[in-house]
Amino acid sequence: MNLHFVTSNPNKLSELSELLECDLASFALDLQEIQTTDLHQLVKYKLQQAYEHVQAPVIVEDTSLYFEAWNELPGPLVKWFLKNLGLSGLVRALAEFNNNTAKAVCCLGFTTDGEKINLFEGKVEGVIVEPRGSQHFGWDAIFQPSGHQRTFGEMSPQEKHQISPRGAAATKFKHFLALQAKQK
Repeated sequence: MNLHFVTSNPNKLSELSELLECDLASFALDLQEIQTTDLHQLVKYKLQQAYEHVQAPVIVEDTSLYFEAWNELPGPLVKWFLKNLGLSGLVRALAEFNNNTAKAVCCLGFTTDGEKINLFEGKVEGVIVEPRGSQHFGWDAIFQPSGHQRTFGEMSPQEKHQISPRGAAATKFKHFLALQAKQK
C-alpha cells in the first residue's frame, strides 16, 4: 500500500519515513488547523481535509507540548508560541511558574477511505530546559525527556527515535499495518 503523508514540514517527513522504514509520498497541503487544545480533535479534522485532497490512504500528524504549569497549553498551539516567543522566550515565560514539568504528545492519524479514522498516540514525560543542541526542529532543544540528561536537540536521530513521542506513535502504527496485512 502506498502511504501518503500530508505535511509541509520536511523534518517531520524525514523522521516519519525513517521510523516507518518506508518512502512516504509527501503532499505539502496547507491544511486548516482548528484552534483547540484537543490533539485528537485537531488530527481528525486535519485527516478529513487531507483525505478530501489525496483520495488515497493518508497520514497526518501533530505533535504537542504541554506544560504542567499551564494546564493544556501550549499543546497543539506550540508552533504559534514558538513563532512569537522563540525557544528562549518560551522558557522564560514558563520560568515564572516555578514548574518546568512537561509532556510531549504525538498523534498520528491514518485513513484509507476518509471514513474510518485510526489514531496512534505516543507520549513522553520530561522537563523544559534552556535551549541546548540543535535548534532546527521545533522545540527539541528545550525538551529533556525524563530519565535522560540531554534534550531531543542534543540526541542523534537514532537515540531520539527510540524514545520520542513520534517514535512511539509510529511503532503503534507499524504494528497496526502489520496486523492489517495479516488479515488480508
